[in-house]
Amino acid sequence: MSANAAYRRPGAPSFRHLRRLTDDTGLLEHALGRIPRRKEGYTTDDNARALWAVSEWLAPERAERLAPGEREQLASLADVYLAFLLWSQREDGWFHNNVAYTRIPEPESASHDCQGRSLYGCAVAWVRLEAGQRETAFVMLQQAMGTIGRIGSLRGRAFALAACAELLDAARLGMIVLPDGWREELRDHLFRLEELLLDAYREGSRGDWHWFEPIMTYGNGVLPWALLRAYRVTRRTEALEVGLDSLSFLQQAMTTEGGWFRPIGNEQWRTREVASRWDQQPLEIFKLALAFEEAATALEAARKDGVFLVVSPDLANGGSGRRRETGALAAARPAIGSAASAGKTASEAVLAAPGDMGGLAGLEGTVAEIGEFIATLRQLRNRCLDWFFGGNDLRVQMVDPRDGSCCDGLQKNGPNMNCGAEAALSYLMTEALCAPR
Repeated sequence: MSANAAYRRPGAPSFRHLRRLTDDTGLLEHALGRIPRRKEGYTTDDNARALWAVSEWLAPERAERLAPGEREQLASLADVYLAFLLWSQREDGWFHNNVAYTRIPEPESASHDCQGRSLYGCAVAWVRLEAGQRETAFVMLQQAMGTIGRIGSLRGRAFALAACAELLDAARLGMIVLPDGWREELRDHLFRLEELLLDAYREGSRGDWHWFEPIMTYGNGVLPWALLRAYRVTRRTEALEVGLDSLSFLQQAMTTEGGWFRPIGNEQWRTREVASRWDQQPLEIFKLALAFEEAATALEAARKDGVFLVVSPDLANGGSGRRRETGALAAARPAIGSAASAGKTASEAVLAAPGDMGGLAGLEGTVAEIGEFIATLRQLRNRCLDWFFGGNDLRVQMVDPRDGSCCDGLQKNGPNMNCGAEAALSYLMTEALCAPR
């Protein structure tokens, strides 16, 4: 199946629908068709995602693709999303998630996913936005620093981990200046959160189930993405290995026999026994593309360290034919036995530096040149965009390029014609990831 490239527009996508969903308070969560449903109010989740999206499109490497006047419009939207987050942050640093259209916060218990997502949105805004806006993001981060150690959900921790890595990298490159003591605090959180995600993987993965949890549910791609993002700072080989392995497993779970991607449906999610097919969400495609791009970037960093080969035992393992069919990438776990027999750890088995070929002689598997591996990851990232343009189970267009709107989900009887905030942002962020730089 091929996506309908004729519907794609050159340059940046249209942000008209994002503007339609945004009023002077913030980004409204839901729509009936394409018209905002004001009575269902706002979420900080969506406004943090929107801040991330406009910050990415305003970054110099993408801003040149914007139509005349669009840069100023996106900067105005960033003002609204920053103001919403500033308003929703409590004195103790936690963000309140659900807000009615009347601007009254709705009763709720703290959302740890929302806290992690808001931290990441502020981190990206501090790094990417210009003076006059980025200072607000910094102040919110300053107030939220004390909450990082109390985030308890796996996805909230993944976003917080990525935020720590983003800030430490930006400081190293001179893009921001960290206040006294922040570097040490961020590094402490970085290594602690990385270990927590690795612990979840060690606990959750058994046999042929290479995942952090017993069920694959929502926003799955953020888990390998966060570990791969952390690797670029910590250079911990296990983080790279688990990031690639779990991404490979996710890719396998989301790939059809025909080769196109199929988001895990949110009717029943995916377990060892059951895979829910319908109510596919655009968010899952965006998170998969995000993880592919981060895997490619992490391997570019590994290559600078001298790594030049990737061993993919699964691709040659007779018991893993399904991965061969889907084109899934490296998985380390099946190599552990043969790696031990060759006198190497599993981590050493996955990545090899020049002169290390002798140590790989005892391994069974496919050896790929790392540059080819990186190129394949970027091709897979671009295939994620196809899903929005008809490269999906029903061969239906999920987006309208004229306004940048996106259907909320794909169901057995066709697309859900409501076009809310999360779906639109998932499409706009996937376009950003795939944009030439």
